[in-house]
Amino acid sequence: MRGLSNEQRAELAAAVDRLAWTSARETAGPDADRRESWLAALTSLLVIRDSAEQLAASAALSAAQHGADYPDIGAAAGMTRQGARRKWPGLAGLADARQRKLAWWNTWGEQFVECVRAVLAVTEELPWSANLRARLEEASSDALDLMVVDAHAVALNAATPADPAAARSIGLLAALTADAYAATNGHSALIGREAKACGTVDCPAEPIVDLLRPDDHGPVPACRQHAVEALRRPATRIVSAYQPDVALSVLTEAHG
Repeated sequence: MRGLSNEQRAELAAAVDRLAWTSARETAGPDADRRESWLAALTSLLVIRDSAEQLAASAALSAAQHGADYPDIGAAAGMTRQGARRKWPGLAGLADARQRKLAWWNTWGEQFVECVRAVLAVTEELPWSANLRARLEEASSDALDLMVVDAHAVALNAATPADPAAARSIGLLAALTADAYAATNGHSALIGREAKACGTVDCPAEPIVDLLRPDDHGPVPACRQHAVEALRRPATRIVSAYQPDVALSVLTEAHG
């Protein structure tokens, strides 16, 4: 990648100067003396600097998501890869995470959006509903993380409707969000998993999902057999899945 030429640097500096003075004149007002004008310009330039730092961090993140590594980012920022890692930690591996997210969205995105709309239409207004409704306007893989967070909260906190079809749509949304987390691995696990066996008494089988059942005080790990049995009750919902595509598979088996 080519660096900026001296001419390009001069053009950028001039553009920043114009922006700073435009802001300074608006801030200081038409009657400001030179002292006030220069102080206003200083304030504007520092705000521009802070904004540039935030935009640079966003650019580094986006570059990493699209395949750039720390040597690439360091070269673009005029620093070593170690310097880039210190300045913007946590960027390694984001390209793989983005590919997992794209793969999940391409497979399930349309069904996910339809399910979210169906659930919002049959549930009461919850603290996450407005944000989720707004995110649907620009639904895409780039917005998936935030949509999944809000959709997961809605699916787990919505009251169970009397209408079986409406109840199934909420259960489906819970399963979709659980599978999305498992497939994209974009966040830490929603629920810490310490149990190594199914939560059903005397069942030694390995759990594959965490369930939220009406009579429990929190998520309970469940093997496939007991998850299928529990999910036949409309109010039972999947909180998290231990492997991709498990939640939908279990839900489908439970409802035939």
